[in-house]
Amino acid sequence: MPTVLHETSFDDLKDLIGDVIKALPYDRDIISPKIHMGQSLDTKDRWIIPDMTISVTALEGPTEVVLIPFYGECSLTETDEHVFEKVEDVIAMHPDLICVVVVLVREATKYAALVAGSTASNALYNETDNEPQPLSLKSFINLRTTPRSFGEPIMVAGHTWCHVASVEYFVWVRKDETPIDIRSNDPADMVYGILVPMIDMNAVTQMLERGLTKIKESFLTFQEQIEPDLDFTTLAEARIITLSDWNWKSASKCLNSASDTTAHKHYLKWYKALFVTEEGDNASYVDLQEVYEGNQVIAEGSERKHALPSSKLPTSRFKIPKLA
Repeated sequence: MPTVLHETSFDDLKDLIGDVIKALPYDRDIISPKIHMGQSLDTKDRWIIPDMTISVTALEGPTEVVLIPFYGECSLTETDEHVFEKVEDVIAMHPDLICVVVVLVREATKYAALVAGSTASNALYNETDNEPQPLSLKSFINLRTTPRSFGEPIMVAGHTWCHVASVEYFVWVRKDETPIDIRSNDPADMVYGILVPMIDMNAVTQMLERGLTKIKESFLTFQEQIEPDLDFTTLAEARIITLSDWNWKSASKCLNSASDTTAHKHYLKWYKALFVTEEGDNASYVDLQEVYEGNQVIAEGSERKHALPSSKLPTSRFKIPKLA
């Protein structure tokens, strides 16, 4: 189950790409492009759950082909190596991918739950006349004692509940008929951008425009294969809507809000584990995304038998400042 930070990292991208696709004059009676959030995708050895994919299917006859022109992955608890190896596995299974986006969300310090019986633990117990009740999001977040800005931890009762340090974007677009190579350092193949703590997304915007133009061309090719006798000049001559005015500042603010929500969810998980004992609501809460990603790490450690190329995988470029 994706976390709030996973979902938020692609929510704006979904809206952006969705607007572009809706504006295209593709034949709605011939093909059906869809944006999926969290729909499973197969690789050679396992199924994975990407944060975002685009599929394209024909609307006439049996579904013999499902095109996957776009694949997006967000990493929060995974290591850089793990997420990029997973991306390589997806590309190997789907070599016709046109655009791949990886978002790295990095924490300044890994979240750790409060120790039971500590001063902070007692302060957040929130005992009522009837029974203990966890603090609402509003009550919890208003106890924050640190400034609300990226680079600052969300600290409540002297404890850090979430501390996002950076959000980085890596975008690849296939330039010819060969599959995307995420190990290539050629700027013609990949661009890098950062959304948090500063905003530098111009190169990402330009690469997304290039990728969406190629995806439009794949729509055209697919329609021509399905209905070779029809005229699709309108789609061939269409240009995608410009992305230059896209508001990345708004997307950054959404991640700030997602950090607040993530901090509260950490608090609720801790609270239920310690204080809620009724059957069905007790301490058995598990963060499914952490379990899923943990199992992926184990699985890939045992299943990746093939030799890896000598060139290096991408990695985070943001240097997290040392905490005082």
